[in-house]
Amino acid sequence: MKMRERKILITAPSLDTRLNVSGISSVTNFIISNNKNCRYQHFELGRRDDEKRNILWLLGMIKTAGKWMVTVPSKKIELVHFNFALSRASILRDVPLVLFAKFVGKKMLIHIHGGDYLSNKAAPRWMQGFLKKAFSGNTAVIVLSADEKTMIAERYMAKNITILPNCVDVKEAQAFKRNHTGNAVVKLLFIGRISKAKGLDFIYDALSELKTKQVPFKFFMAGTGADEKEYVKKFAELLGDSFDFKGVVSGTIKTELYKNCDVFLLPSLFEGLPMSLLEAMSFGLVPVVTDVGAMSDAVINGKTGIIIEMNDHTATEMVKAIDQLVNNTDLVQQLGVNAANFIFTNYSPVKYVEQLNKIYTEA
Repeated sequence: MKMRERKILITAPSLDTRLNVSGISSVTNFIISNNKNCRYQHFELGRRDDEKRNILWLLGMIKTAGKWMVTVPSKKIELVHFNFALSRASILRDVPLVLFAKFVGKKMLIHIHGGDYLSNKAAPRWMQGFLKKAFSGNTAVIVLSADEKTMIAERYMAKNITILPNCVDVKEAQAFKRNHTGNAVVKLLFIGRISKAKGLDFIYDALSELKTKQVPFKFFMAGTGADEKEYVKKFAELLGDSFDFKGVVSGTIKTELYKNCDVFLLPSLFEGLPMSLLEAMSFGLVPVVTDVGAMSDAVINGKTGIIIEMNDHTATEMVKAIDQLVNNTDLVQQLGVNAANFIFTNYSPVKYVEQLNKIYTEA
C-alpha cells in the first residue's frame, strides 16, 4: 500500500549550487530528490556564499522572520524539518524560529549539522538555556553519530534523539573504476566551504613543507566562502602551476574532479559528517582528515583512510600521511577501494530514506 504523501516544510540555505556550497543544502537537495513519499516546501534560511553580514543582511533576516511567521502556521504543513548548525550565528537566528513553530503547534524535527558548539566547546550558559527550550518536550532530533547523541542529551536535555548519518547518491561512483597506474604526481583535493575552520592553514603549512621536500603533487581546491580570496592567493603564490582553483563546482564538473584526484584533504577544526567527504570516498579518494565530528565513523584509520590528530603538529602529521601515500601506490589503491566499498555498504540512500520516513512517522 502506498504511503500517504506528507507535506513538510524544510529549511536550508539556497539549494542553487551556484550560490551556495553549504553541506546543509547538499543534504536537503538529496532528501528532496530521493524521498518521494513527501511533498517538501523549501524555506530558504541562511546566508548565500557571497552575502556579507551588513545592514542589508539584517533587513533580509527581519524579512525572513516575517515570512516564517506567515508560512509556518499554514494548515497544509504537517511537520517542520529544521536543519540546524550548533554555531553562535545559527543559534541566535534559528532558535526563535523553532520556538515560534512550536508555539503555533507544529510538529518539529531538528536536524543537527555540525557547528563549533557541537564538538569542541560548550555554548555559553545563557545559550544553553536557549537550546534546552528548542529541544524541550518530545521534539524529534536527528544527529550524525553516537557521540553527538550523548552530547546533545547531556548538555541540552534533548530526549527524542535518533542517529541518522548523511549519505550520498552512489550510482555514478559504483560505475566508476579507478585505475592506479602509479602516477608520478599525486593529486590532492579540497572541496567545500573555503574558511579557516576547514583547516586550510594546516593544508597550507603541510603543502609548504612537501614543496620544500620536493614531493611531487598538485593541489586542487574547489568551493567558495568568506576566506576564498585570502587562501586562493596564498596557495597560488606558494604553489604556482601546482595549484588549480576550480571555484564552485557541481554536476559533471564535480564528478570529473573526484575521478581525477587521488587524496581528499579535510583537516577541519569542527565538522558534522560532510557530504563532500562521503562523495570523495565513494569515488575511491583516500581521505586524510582530523578526528572531529562524525568523520571517524566513515574514516577508519589505516583501513578506509588516514586520521590525523588536531593539535600543534597537525600539519606535520598531514605531511607524513601524504608522503606515505605518494610512496606507496598499493596503499593508495587499497585504502581507496576500502573507502568506496565502505560508503556503498553503509551509506545507502534507500536505507536513509526509509529511516527518515520512520522518524517522520514517530514525530
